[in-house]
Amino acid sequence: MTNRRAHIRYDFTQDIEYNLNGATSGGNFKGIIVDISDSGLGLFAFVPLCVGQKIIIKQGLPFSHSSGVVRWCKELGENIYRVGLLFHI
Repeated sequence: MTNRRAHIRYDFTQDIEYNLNGATSGGNFKGIIVDISDSGLGLFAFVPLCVGQKIIIKQGLPFSHSSGVVRWCKELGENIYRVGLLFHI
């Protein structure tokens, strides 16, 4: 099996807080980062996210990236989703 990723992903666990599409209303959501690379991250989310949706990370990242675009979202169970996020640079 080949790895199509441009950058190596590393295991990384961190709680984050984010909002959707830069919205100021509707509140923030919580998620858990499970892996990270120079170009993106994988996370567990507790609400479904749509491919192409922009999220703004409000807190929890150890570096300057603060927004990204959902590349994929897979439902794992009731109210838990595995999400791939590509950073906006």
